[in-house]
Amino acid sequence: MSTSGAAGWRRLDPRIVVATAVWCALLGVVALAVLWWRDAPWWLYAAVPPAALGLPAYEGVRWHRTTYRLTSERVELRTGVAVRSHRSVPRQRIRSVDVSANPVHRLLGIRTVRIGTGHHVGSGQDAVLTLDALAVRDSDALGERLLRGRGAGEDGGGRVTLARIRWGWLRFAPLSVVPLLLGLSAVGGLHNLLDLLGAEPDTVLVPRLISWLTGSADLLTVVPLVVLAVLATGVVGALGLYVEMWWDFRLTREPNGTLRAARGLVVTRSVSLEEERLRGVEIAEPLLLRRGGGACTYAVATGAGTVEEETRGHDSSALLPPAPLAEAHRVAAAVLGEDRDPTESVRLLPHTRHALRRMLRLVLLTGLGLGGVLVLLGALLTPVLVHAGWLAALVVWAVGTPFAVDAHRNLGHGVTGRYLVTRHGTLKRRTIALRRDGVIGWNITQWAWHRRSGLSRLTVTTAGGRGAYHVKDVLLPEGLRFADEAVPGMLEPFLVRTPVVPEPRTARGLGPRPHAEGAP
Repeated sequence: MSTSGAAGWRRLDPRIVVATAVWCALLGVVALAVLWWRDAPWWLYAAVPPAALGLPAYEGVRWHRTTYRLTSERVELRTGVAVRSHRSVPRQRIRSVDVSANPVHRLLGIRTVRIGTGHHVGSGQDAVLTLDALAVRDSDALGERLLRGRGAGEDGGGRVTLARIRWGWLRFAPLSVVPLLLGLSAVGGLHNLLDLLGAEPDTVLVPRLISWLTGSADLLTVVPLVVLAVLATGVVGALGLYVEMWWDFRLTREPNGTLRAARGLVVTRSVSLEEERLRGVEIAEPLLLRRGGGACTYAVATGAGTVEEETRGHDSSALLPPAPLAEAHRVAAAVLGEDRDPTESVRLLPHTRHALRRMLRLVLLTGLGLGGVLVLLGALLTPVLVHAGWLAALVVWAVGTPFAVDAHRNLGHGVTGRYLVTRHGTLKRRTIALRRDGVIGWNITQWAWHRRSGLSRLTVTTAGGRGAYHVKDVLLPEGLRFADEAVPGMLEPFLVRTPVVPEPRTARGLGPRPHAEGAP
């Protein structure tokens, strides 16, 4: 780590310029090979060296103009070539430190450090300060300084291992939509590669392949075989992706009071979360993974990623790979410091049949709407669409009804000890345990289609603005009782309690006292 000599400002590691040059050289070799294969004109060859040399030169200028410093109160970063920027993050707002390294970074001994705050800046972007790149020693020292003094570990303050990867969990890798997506991506990637190499797949290879397949076997045999081949390719890719992502996974409790999850084969990654910012856990069970007895475990913490971010690659809150449900509960309990995982020990109150009727009504209207549009288009254009309309409606009803029933079965909420628990979802069932003292507010929503059935949606608000934790499709009085039980007194200024006047009873308590006709 080199210094710039002014008030503690430091420069990033200069090896980032070498890393950029290596990537540019690799891309340049690939580009030259493709141009040679396609017999491209000379002027395309001439464009490759300037591009391969220009990017490292730009990176050198950016490195020279980038400095950062760490004070007792803030982390600051100054960077930019054409447009200069000066970013500053208060240290008390730092929630996580994410350290990653791609293969070239690992070869050169540098890492990228991302400092997360859990707050948002303009356009909804996270206030993340990225230092690309630091030496391994400097990145470790920076992470220690940023998260130092937050608590003490167990066993006299030493490091405690909470979980490690077990390769028997590899069986959970194919239990998602990832194999299908990877299989289709492999087909599309092969098509684009052949087109790039000038093999003309659309006009030559694909027609010949279809002609050979239909000529050598029956179409009813060929189509399932092709589908199985795509799925098999996707399963192999999913297994490889699982190995790459979770290689040498370790979840540890560090002496400085942080949880550290380290993993990765080709691209290594280490994420540290402050335990004092931990607000709960989330057990996520995608449909196929749930059927296979597995689950994913995430931290609910200010500044950590949510489950929705996991689908976009922001998995800083993952506490465990896809693993058996019992292991997910064990790790969740260990992280929270409880004897049992609250999501397992709680008795969830099921939701009423009003929610089921609303979901079934939504399925019915969706089928009618889709079928009606197709029938209308068929009446105007071609009778084929009329038949497609009623078939589409039947498919929506046949597929949607089981999902609606399952979604209603998965609804529930409850309170156990220090935690409130909520569950919802069918394609991905989410069971979330939140510390009751971490709740700072409730949002109670009723849409027009909710009011008719008396349902509502409660949204738990937590510190940091990252809370999107819902109690869905609950009767409004029941939801208010749950919120008041979970955090007593918070809703008191907004509640109007109607006193219950008992009706007059007969001597036997069988109902209102009867009056004789004409009696006052």
